[in-house]
Amino acid sequence: MMTVKDILNLTDVKNQNLPKIVADSAFKKYDVLYLPVFEESAQNMMKDCKELKSLKLTGKKKEAHNLVVDGQLWKVRGMGKKGKMTPRTIRRMFGSMFLGGEVVRLKSIAILCDEADWAYFAAIGIHVAALNPSIYKPKAPKKPALTVALVNESFKGATLAKVKKEVKRGENTAEAKNLMRILGATPPNSLSTEAYAEVVQKLARKWGVKCKNVSKRELKKYELLNAVSHGSGHDSKLLILTIPVKGSKKNTVVVGKGICYDSGGMQGKGSHMKSMKEDMAGSASVLSTVLNIVKNKHQLKETTHFLLPLAENMMGTSAQRADDVWTAGDGQTVEIVHTDAEGRLVMGDAICYAKNNLKNIDKVYTIATLTGSCVVALGEVYTGNLCNDDELRQEAVEAGQKTGDLVFSGPWDLEYDDNISPVADVANLGQKERDAGWLKAGYYLARFVPKDKKTGEHTAKFCHFDIAGSIDMDGSGAPHRRKGFSSGVGVGFLTELLSK
Repeated sequence: MMTVKDILNLTDVKNQNLPKIVADSAFKKYDVLYLPVFEESAQNMMKDCKELKSLKLTGKKKEAHNLVVDGQLWKVRGMGKKGKMTPRTIRRMFGSMFLGGEVVRLKSIAILCDEADWAYFAAIGIHVAALNPSIYKPKAPKKPALTVALVNESFKGATLAKVKKEVKRGENTAEAKNLMRILGATPPNSLSTEAYAEVVQKLARKWGVKCKNVSKRELKKYELLNAVSHGSGHDSKLLILTIPVKGSKKNTVVVGKGICYDSGGMQGKGSHMKSMKEDMAGSASVLSTVLNIVKNKHQLKETTHFLLPLAENMMGTSAQRADDVWTAGDGQTVEIVHTDAEGRLVMGDAICYAKNNLKNIDKVYTIATLTGSCVVALGEVYTGNLCNDDELRQEAVEAGQKTGDLVFSGPWDLEYDDNISPVADVANLGQKERDAGWLKAGYYLARFVPKDKKTGEHTAKFCHFDIAGSIDMDGSGAPHRRKGFSSGVGVGFLTELLSK
């Protein structure tokens, strides 16, 4: 079993054996050279490089050639149309090439970087790909880390300085994404609510960010948050990290679901329980967004409060039951229809805590591995989104495109909201639970967002993200990242949305 110190050591990049990323205008000193070839430039590459003339390059996807030039291995790979490259595909291309080069077991690889603007996403892709689950094995042999060079003959002078800056920025974002991935992969018997709270507090102190661990006494009135942990030997927790903005008169609230383990409660999950240690990924995404903001010195739009409600949903003799009714921190009563719809309970109470303690809440963001329904609807490609404001909805979609963590926004139509109970103000599951369940979970959360007491209309913008599919919860891996870790989704678009 790991200690808090062990977990903190894993989160330190010095202990992750990541490759050194450099920028260079020359490539011959490296053991392997990766040459991505695009359809638009294939002919010019053959014209400009005599070693490639005999290959009859097309640049089409899946085209692959290996050749040795002056003792250096060249790996030529067709990548399709350059004009269709996006932050997502750039990231993945460099991650895949890094992993392919690592298999060769040499000391250094060079990857042709067509554009200086690609360096940021290249660095993210390489360091996300490089994170190895062997870090959890104390006795695993340590291999020397590779040097990875992003090469282009134009990387000189001011251009070289720009590329180096972008590489550093990308490494910082990768560090944040990897923090989320490491916490998510940490065994649940080590990352209890108490241990997680201690990790959060120590990281916040290290980053110079204000952090409050709400006392058990103060949390007593938040019955939804506490009820989820009734069957567990670990108490529910609520941590709040705050980044103030000088002169800001409004507050933004970001809530991430932190279920340290989800057995499904009394009604269980059956064969779907494996990988439920990742059910705290929403909170880890929020925490990692704080790191990304701090490391890359992002300027926020408003004073922002990052709330991490932590609980463990277990099957103990004191566990909550279907039919129980609990009172939220804002006085709304909630009937438990299903004990496996617990994430929305802790998040709803976290929003209530924000309402009770903050004035002028302008926006409320929520992020969670919330529903299997979202996996069915969108698979692993897009993060599901629900938003009560058209402009913010568009910003969320654009933030996904800009960062490579794609977002699909569902309809804002309260006709979907059938979270209705005959004995309480709201039920924790819709009456037609299989119909658009991922939307209904979002509408449940929207019931706790600040409203005008007279009109009942929201006074704050609400933007919810369901990452149940896009996170790759079981850590199945991909050509651009290793098996054993999640995708680290959310850090990019949250940072983009919160920053000026």
